[in-house]
Amino acid sequence: MKRFQWIVLTVTLYAIFFQVTPFTGISETVIWFMFFLSPFLVIWMGYNIMKHGKPSQHSFDEYFYDDWDYQRNGKEEL
Repeated sequence: MKRFQWIVLTVTLYAIFFQVTPFTGISETVIWFMFFLSPFLVIWMGYNIMKHGKPSQHSFDEYFYDDWDYQRNGKEEL
């Protein structure tokens, strides 16, 4: 679990840095390189989350939100 948390943090910080680069005076070539690299980083992050992540113990019908202790009662509109 620690491994993909580090990957998520790294890719998130990369995305934040990418958003700030136009205002920092970094060359346009570097910004374009970062732009073309970003989809591969997101795919790498998603792959690692799916490979190393821990699946939920609850089904969608039991708990609508896995991170909040809200048990479904069957009356919700879908």
